[in-house]
Amino acid sequence: MEIKSTIKKPRIMLWLIVVIICIIAIGPKINPEGVLVEYLQKNISSGLENLKPGDIIYKIEGEKATPELIKKPYYGLIKLETSRGTLTARANGTLGIIGKNVPLTNLKFGLDIEGGVRAVIQPVNDSTNATIDDIISTLTTRINVYGLREASFRPMFYEKKGFVEISMAGGNIEELKDLLERQGRFEARVPIVVKLTNGSGSIIIDKKHDISLIDNKIKIDSLEIEDDKNIVLDNISLHVKIYGNIINFSALAFSGDDVKVVYFDPQRSRVTAVTGGYEWMFQIQLSQEGANRFYRVVKNIPVYTDISGKRYLESKIEFYLDNNFISSLNIAADFKEKPITDPSIQGYASTINEAKNEKLKLQSILKSGSLPTKIEIVQLETISPNLGFGFLKNAVVAAFAAMLAVSALIFARYRRLKIVLSVIVISFSEVIIILGVASIIGWTIDLAAIAAIIIVIGTGVDAQIIITDEALAKGYDEQLTLTEKIKRAFFIIFGSAGTTGVAMLALMFLGFGTLRGFAITTLLGILIAVLITRPAFGEIVKKILE
Repeated sequence: MEIKSTIKKPRIMLWLIVVIICIIAIGPKINPEGVLVEYLQKNISSGLENLKPGDIIYKIEGEKATPELIKKPYYGLIKLETSRGTLTARANGTLGIIGKNVPLTNLKFGLDIEGGVRAVIQPVNDSTNATIDDIISTLTTRINVYGLREASFRPMFYEKKGFVEISMAGGNIEELKDLLERQGRFEARVPIVVKLTNGSGSIIIDKKHDISLIDNKIKIDSLEIEDDKNIVLDNISLHVKIYGNIINFSALAFSGDDVKVVYFDPQRSRVTAVTGGYEWMFQIQLSQEGANRFYRVVKNIPVYTDISGKRYLESKIEFYLDNNFISSLNIAADFKEKPITDPSIQGYASTINEAKNEKLKLQSILKSGSLPTKIEIVQLETISPNLGFGFLKNAVVAAFAAMLAVSALIFARYRRLKIVLSVIVISFSEVIIILGVASIIGWTIDLAAIAAIIIVIGTGVDAQIIITDEALAKGYDEQLTLTEKIKRAFFIIFGSAGTTGVAMLALMFLGFGTLRGFAITTLLGILIAVLITRPAFGEIVKKILE
């Protein structure tokens, strides 16, 4: 009954619920099978194009998949059992996949623990802040579009020269070079939607073309087109998708070859505060041929007026990089009046950072993912994971040894096993909650984060000793109730947490790199302790001493 009544306490219930959620978020796995796809090489085998980083390969030709098995040479048709179902690859020497054993948890580890590659690159001609931001945006876009391994980027400046540090946890030099060299084909497409009536309709570009639907094929004039195929009408490339009696013609308005200039100067590229958020815009320079094609594609699309009175076409412009959909935007009605060679690309975001990032992303895509200037690698190093995992193992062993030593001291002082067990359980739960939150928000666990977790455990034990000492205090303090004693202990703890939190906030905003990561993890631990674990420990101590 005592345990049930204790669990029903709101602070204990909150603590238990948070711990359970964090355990689920960490996702511990017992004997996980398969290989996690980390990276798809340029020479990936035919038939495996739908695989993405994060997918799992369970078997290759009926044999349990391992990283070593994936690296073996393969020829001919190869059967793979994956998280996307059974796939058949046509291999010619290699599968073109790099993977690792499925991890035991969902936690992400940093370069200093997992190993990988780190490089510092320098723009050859222009190293201004704008150029550095553009380089980082372009490289980030390549990762998102091509499914490359995740990397972190940090701008650096030395002697008025700009650099970018690239860290790729678990990566290798080949992947880094792929990131720096990868470029794609950009296309801007406008959907022209035709609704058929009694199996017939028409599409107008330069002239009218009659359409009829027969057995999931469409007949345009005298041409028969199957679903998901391309056709050229009036010198406009169209991709055909059939949805019952609705035909979607995705018309190529302009491509990367038509984009002559993407402007980045403040006069033609900016973010402006508006009511409720931020508007971003930038201009581009289209070739006359591209402007004419864009006009011909949209000139017959109907116009609508939104609630603010602005006039737009009923179809949006859609941006693709290597056939991967990136984004879509409204098209102003002006574009159907005449060809425009210097259009403005505009959008809206709720925060200034979102607006800047979206603008930079689209600017990068409109250049087909090309970098704004030539770059050179000024430093390159490969980091072995052995040192990091050795440190991690030693840190865990040291933490357990320290906890045993602290538990012995606490038992020697209080002579109460329940208090000792409570300190151990609460301290262990703090680690679980911190790791769980890190897993939920995608925070990377590196050496700085581990150091911060160790500090949080140490300060946590201090706080629990303060609560216990205050609760057991005798003499003048005996005039106070147990609840009042614990409240006084919390006043001390909150004061200590406040001063530490202010120091970490300063370090978080003024620091960089590992210092910032250390500050964020410490601050996160302090908030978890003050809001969740300390109140729970206070309730447990009250129950023990009552």
